[in-house]
Amino acid sequence: MLTAVALAMRTVSMFFGAFVTAAVGTEGTGLYTIVMTVYSFAVTFATSGISLTVTRLVASAIGEGVRGVGSVLRSALVYAMLFGISASLILFFGADFLGEHILFDQRSIISLKVLAFSLVPIALGSVFSGYFVGVKRVGFNATVQVLAQIAKIALTVILVIKMSAEGVASAVAALCLGITATEIFAFVLIFCEYLYDRKKTRREGEKKSDEMREVVKTALPIAFSAYVRSALLTLEHILIPRRLMYRGESNGEAYSNYGLLHGMALPVVMYPMSPLSSFSGLLVPEFAEDMSAGRRRRMDRIASSALNTTLTYAIAIGALIYSFSEELGYVIYHSYDVGQYISMLAPVIPIMYLDHVTDSMLKGIGEQVYSMWVNITDSLLSVILVWLLIPVMGISGYAIVIVIMEGYNFLLSFLRLKSKIKFKLDIKRAALIPLAASAVASYLADFLFKFSGSSVRPVWLIFKMLFSAAITVFLISLTRIKSIKSEKGIENYGNA
Repeated sequence: MLTAVALAMRTVSMFFGAFVTAAVGTEGTGLYTIVMTVYSFAVTFATSGISLTVTRLVASAIGEGVRGVGSVLRSALVYAMLFGISASLILFFGADFLGEHILFDQRSIISLKVLAFSLVPIALGSVFSGYFVGVKRVGFNATVQVLAQIAKIALTVILVIKMSAEGVASAVAALCLGITATEIFAFVLIFCEYLYDRKKTRREGEKKSDEMREVVKTALPIAFSAYVRSALLTLEHILIPRRLMYRGESNGEAYSNYGLLHGMALPVVMYPMSPLSSFSGLLVPEFAEDMSAGRRRRMDRIASSALNTTLTYAIAIGALIYSFSEELGYVIYHSYDVGQYISMLAPVIPIMYLDHVTDSMLKGIGEQVYSMWVNITDSLLSVILVWLLIPVMGISGYAIVIVIMEGYNFLLSFLRLKSKIKFKLDIKRAALIPLAASAVASYLADFLFKFSGSSVRPVWLIFKMLFSAAITVFLISLTRIKSIKSEKGIENYGNA
């Protein structure tokens, strides 16, 4: 259910992003993206690791047979309110300083002030979101996502159409106003859902006096990691247009190139991660509950299945996106330049997706402190590489930074998980076979669809990609069936 919702939301978001790009231009997209990096840090501070904390504490309580999750939520709400209000005040009153001295663009000030009003609802909503994941009733979160996305698109389209004529600053402010209104709406929805769920299930139980200490103890390491990494990410993204300007590009060119890569190409690469995001999010409470109950062998089995499935999916998706990268860039954004950046990022998709799932399992077994240091060093090295490579290579240097640092992060996380859980990764079945199947499928799609006359028509591109995906799935399934029959044959021969 989460996968279906996430795919639908990502699909709508991608085409909505194409509308936004057409409405505000590549320069507006770049300015909006840079504003959102500052906002992302503010959200990180406002939430301070509370959603994952609530998920883990609630799941652990269920695994231990304890029913008192009500006191966890009360403590978490106090924590979230404290950080949410603090973040909102800092962003609102610091917007002038941030716009003038950090972003070096006064057009961003009004947008930052508008976004400040969304931080308290986000912080409080994160508590209830973590709760629903912890009790494995994720349908409530899915409902909020769907309704909030519908409201966001409807409101933002109206605002952008009305305000984009007044210039880039007004258009970006309209986007930010849509975000703020949507977050307030989403919080009201999820709070009402919680009231309904509490009335139905009555998960109160005994009150524990040390729940606030547990919340703080669990959340602060996550929060500290998020603070440092988010600050470094913000610095990294602020540096990108600045280093492009240092290279000789104008302000408009710098924001346009940044928007092309980070605001347009990267969302296409991340789009197929929707099923994995839903899937990996559910691994956190699953592993937390198994750890509390001592079910080690079950954890080993789930980890093996999760990683092999992820690798198979990521290899096939990476090959598919690489094969049709230029067409995707043109069909979605009417830009072949975006397609070139998509092709540069496509080969790192398997590493990127595997790292996402690996990180979720580490959080589930309580390795958030280790993940904290990996993420911090990752972000620090990214800042250094951005500073060094972009003046020499331009925006392509940033694409190289993404590739290098994804590999670094995955390697450290993978080795840590290997030391904690005994999983098995089948390279032949999960990587080599999907890669060969994808190559054959892409070749057949190109050969058979030459009669379409134009490879950049949306309808033909959709048919080509669906055909290629179907052939890939068929070939992978065929090899799996033959492998199973072969194994049974060997087993029968040995028995005889």
